[in-house]
Amino acid sequence: MLTAAVLLLAATIAAIELTWATRVLPSFGELGKTAGRAGRMVMRARVSEWAKEKAMRLMSMRMMGQSLRGAGLLVIVASPFLAVSLLDRLWPFGLGRAYGDWPTRLVLLGVSIAYVMVRRRFRRPAVKKATKPANFEQTWQRIALGNPAVLDLTFDMERSRFKAWPDDASGPIFVTGLPRAGTTVLTQLLHEQHGLASLVYRDLPFPLAPNGWAALSARLGRHVERAERGHGDGIQHDLDSAEAIEEVFWRHHEGARYSSPQGLSTIAPLPETVAAFRDYVGLVRRRHDGARYLSKNNANVLRLPALAEAFPDAVLLHPFRDPLQQALSLLRQHRQALQSAAEDPFRAEFMRLMGHHEFGADQRPYLFAGHPPADGDRDHIDYWLRLWISVHTALLAQPEHVRARQVFLDYDALCADAPAQASDLAASLGLDALSLDGLKAAPWRAVGGANRVLLARALVVHVRLCARSLNGATLPAAQRTRAYA
Repeated sequence: MLTAAVLLLAATIAAIELTWATRVLPSFGELGKTAGRAGRMVMRARVSEWAKEKAMRLMSMRMMGQSLRGAGLLVIVASPFLAVSLLDRLWPFGLGRAYGDWPTRLVLLGVSIAYVMVRRRFRRPAVKKATKPANFEQTWQRIALGNPAVLDLTFDMERSRFKAWPDDASGPIFVTGLPRAGTTVLTQLLHEQHGLASLVYRDLPFPLAPNGWAALSARLGRHVERAERGHGDGIQHDLDSAEAIEEVFWRHHEGARYSSPQGLSTIAPLPETVAAFRDYVGLVRRRHDGARYLSKNNANVLRLPALAEAFPDAVLLHPFRDPLQQALSLLRQHRQALQSAAEDPFRAEFMRLMGHHEFGADQRPYLFAGHPPADGDRDHIDYWLRLWISVHTALLAQPEHVRARQVFLDYDALCADAPAQASDLAASLGLDALSLDGLKAAPWRAVGGANRVLLARALVVHVRLCARSLNGATLPAAQRTRAYA
């Protein structure tokens, strides 16, 4: 099998070189441009039908020539693999067995990516740039998280090599809602105290292959000192901290359907995607020896009915805060994200690769009824207050099978008396116990400039949330109203 692996590697490197030499990718890019011009020609209202017909004939001939040229170039690029396959037929050396062996495929993938990065460095013209050059880790993450072929390959290999952990009575816990309401702190507490199965930083940059990547990277001995995360909010993390990585799965499988520059839509995921996600949850659980699955993913508010149907025993935990205080926290974090991206442009790109559009230049609203406009002023408190109203109104209006699994949690009230409420929260999550010692409330800040009509609507929604929440009645009214005095 070693001979087959070596020949596969040689064929891969040869195909990479032929891809550059033949310029096959720019060739298909030209085909796409021609098709685009043809489409725009057809849509022009002021062009006569005779002129359109003549232009379309010329463009059709051009597209045919470009298609034939592209097909020929593809054959040239694939010729090393065709040659190796032919050799295996004449003198069998185990090519099929080598290609089906997942460690061999992972090694080939890693070596190929490394070769591409090194080769690109040598091919790139020596031009001075004002921006900071990308380091190896950033390039690695771009390839692993931003390339659909790599995501497909790693997930397919994971599913073929490892069996998903079977379902049992311990339904998953999905922590989901708007950010800045204690979602990260609560997720970390649950993960650390109960050893729940969650995606962690160590699963990057191949989060769709948690078991395969864990086995392969174990020898690397990766270690990062525990430090404050980039949000500037005092929360510490390291490689084994639970984090919101799950959205990579949804972005890869469904991103073209629910994500657009205008925002994130509540489009029900396809049945095959839900089936694949069930497998994915089982694979993450296998990575953690069958522990109960724990997810922190704000964007899951878009797909609650599908999650409740796929996991009838799931718990959907929705932390929330005072509307004006949470809106202000969202605004402050948005400004922080813009500043961080200005200092390190890769941060914004990394958030996009992870499927996160909560803050920054690529912030996209959830497209629930009453959502803020895509071109709204994100530097004004009203944008975030409108977002708060639309998201929480939608959470309160879910169908019955979702309502039965929802647990609303007033984070302000929880922080006001955390030890006394720990047992109730643990019971609602199906846990024996939970320690909330050290949980700190966010400081209450004066907020000005909010639209009074929006604020009144937000307070009505907040009252409804408190009525549905596990602990909403425990915070004194004087504490709830001091921000508006």
